[in-house]
Amino acid sequence: MEEESLYYEEELVDYNTKVNIICGICATVSLNLVNPYFAKFAERLGATDYQIGLLTSLPHFVSIFAFIPGAILIESNSNKKKVTGTIMLIHKFFYLLLACVPFFNNVNKASLFVILIGLMNLPGSIGTMGYQSSIGDIFLPRDRGISMGLRNRYATIFSMIVTFLSGQTLAKIPKTNNEAIVLYQVFFVIAFLISLGEVISYFKFKGMKKNKDNNCKYIDSLKETLRKVPKEKDFIIFTLCSVFFHIGWMGAQPLFSIYSIKVLKANEIGISAIAIASSLSSIIAYTKWAKFADKKGNSFALSLAIFGMGITPILYALSSTIKQLVLFNVIVGVSVAGTTLILFNILLEVTPKENRTVYIAIYNTFIAIISAIAPMIGIAIKEATTMKISLVIIGLLRITASIFFFIRDKHRIA
Repeated sequence: MEEESLYYEEELVDYNTKVNIICGICATVSLNLVNPYFAKFAERLGATDYQIGLLTSLPHFVSIFAFIPGAILIESNSNKKKVTGTIMLIHKFFYLLLACVPFFNNVNKASLFVILIGLMNLPGSIGTMGYQSSIGDIFLPRDRGISMGLRNRYATIFSMIVTFLSGQTLAKIPKTNNEAIVLYQVFFVIAFLISLGEVISYFKFKGMKKNKDNNCKYIDSLKETLRKVPKEKDFIIFTLCSVFFHIGWMGAQPLFSIYSIKVLKANEIGISAIAIASSLSSIIAYTKWAKFADKKGNSFALSLAIFGMGITPILYALSSTIKQLVLFNVIVGVSVAGTTLILFNILLEVTPKENRTVYIAIYNTFIAIISAIAPMIGIAIKEATTMKISLVIIGLLRITASIFFFIRDKHRIA
């Protein structure tokens, strides 16, 4: 009986891993079909530097109001899978709304596009949080890193192909700005259709436990969790380190877009080449980082990955051509692969199993607050200094964050 139980458990892990890979492929392909070109599309609609900055900050600002209510919604519902999947579906319909933006003639189209990108993150944040909580339920810690590493690896392969094809298409087929905008609209519709595969595959997960029917008691449970948070030192220290890191992470995003598009004059081919260079290195890096983290520990691996991310803004500042940016984004891909994978793994490590969604919501709320502010900080630093100096400053902030994570690791060992 024990052997049969073990066989069933391994079979279930293999099945859920395959479903997770398919889910990741659909999510990443739909995302990378359009997301790398948000700033370029906004520019074609007449966006200013600050509006491009808002493309990064506004979604995070909106998500501030999503996480705690979202956690209550997910945890108070007896069927976590059903409510999470439904919210994910609502999120996907925003692709169709984005496709309709150019049809509005009596409004500022760039502003409308930015607002919709922000609002899109309301169901997007709740859906992502529900997915993260689900992964914590479905996979044991020993299986989680490998499963997420494989998901990210295969998703990156497909997204790289899509990014290459979309960049070539957007740069070569349209003859005018209006023709390019129409092609973007087509891509938004295609992204919607592909994203439906993410929702369908999410519903295919097996072994997800249903919540107890606790609609009336959940607010009390939330209050109890908030009272317990000060006692969760690992969770608090990790959150503080992550908040500081996100100042440098999110603060650089609009600067990268402005530098590549407005300073180095990148078109869609250049943007896709940058994304592909990052993706190529990520394909190999995801599983390597998972194995390295298992051997050396998640915290040490994370500090090393973030140090790599600290170098990249400085490399941007040293770049004078798109070709150089493409080359440097190989380092970006390796570093981001490790950072995203291990941040998620450590988050699940430091959150108690009981009311895990609430802890994730609290963490994500703090991250959302700083991520909403950080892009505007990046723009403000650029306005007060120069583009190159601002990139160096952001790079130093990231390197400092890697030191904080390293110190956190030593503190836990002590």
